[in-house]
Amino acid sequence: MIENSTPNASVPAAAPPAAIRAGFQVSQATPVELGGAWGDGWRCDRAVLVPSEDRARATWTAQMMDRVRPAGVSVARPLRSTDGRYAVGGWTARGFLSGHRAPRFDETAASVLRFNEALDQAMQGEGRPPFLDTASRLSGAAVQERVLSETELFAVAESAAWADDPTDLLMPVMDLTVVPRDDVAAAMEKATGLMLLREAVTAPDQLVHGDALGCTVYDGYADPAIVDFVPAWRPTGWSVALLVVDAIAWANAEDGLLDRWSHLQDFDQLLLRAVMFRLFAHAAVPGTLPQAWPGLSRVSDVVAARVGGVRRAMPVDDASADSADGTGADAPLEQGPRGN
Repeated sequence: MIENSTPNASVPAAAPPAAIRAGFQVSQATPVELGGAWGDGWRCDRAVLVPSEDRARATWTAQMMDRVRPAGVSVARPLRSTDGRYAVGGWTARGFLSGHRAPRFDETAASVLRFNEALDQAMQGEGRPPFLDTASRLSGAAVQERVLSETELFAVAESAAWADDPTDLLMPVMDLTVVPRDDVAAAMEKATGLMLLREAVTAPDQLVHGDALGCTVYDGYADPAIVDFVPAWRPTGWSVALLVVDAIAWANAEDGLLDRWSHLQDFDQLLLRAVMFRLFAHAAVPGTLPQAWPGLSRVSDVVAARVGGVRRAMPVDDASADSADGTGADAPLEQGPRGN
């Protein structure tokens, strides 16, 4: 749910025109809107047509979904156009899989870890996709020259959660001439407090799913189905940390979900960054709603208390050692995010 987790007022794309439907061989079908799980796609008989603002990103993502083979997880496979392309006129297509989002949080977490493992195998030593460097390419001058897309703004918010100084990334994309809503100001204040709890993340980066909760559907006893892929380049536990934060904030998940996945490497630190990401997105992405704030505020407090409590409970010797090697509570923040 990297692009859709925070409730917002974005206008859904119009239905695919006849020429696009013909290009994917579903010209006679009547488009039926499916909503967020499918990337705001439209079902046209056996296919789902999904709007895309970035052809290179859409093509690469489709190719990866064609290659990945996770155990016990269905994947909506991309469909090619009549001339063999994955993306045509700002649209891609994939096969329809029945199902709906469901509050099966632990099952979704286990599924996305298998999906991430399959992604890592499918990459076969390939490096980070260039389009995931969006935030680093956005200078202040570039931002002022055009309106950033929602995808770009979410990329900035995610990168800011990992950056030494988030303001370097956030200030160019936020309108400082406008007095923010109370919830937006509070989001930035909470994010600042969470920064003080950050420590180094040692887990390696790889290609992972950045929105498992929003893109996984269920149909009875069938395998969970991942019907859309939001690529990110972070530790594999990042997918679960985002899922947990989103589920507690907006899907009425119990706080015990935090403990059940705490065995993942660097999980508490990933939770911190996941919350910061959502806080920054709440502040920087236009159209976020005040109604989303209570849940986000609460999960922010829960994670802060959890991580802060662990640090306060550290033995004196361990705390002293951390201070000596630069990872203690009073030490500078770690160097920039891994994988950038």
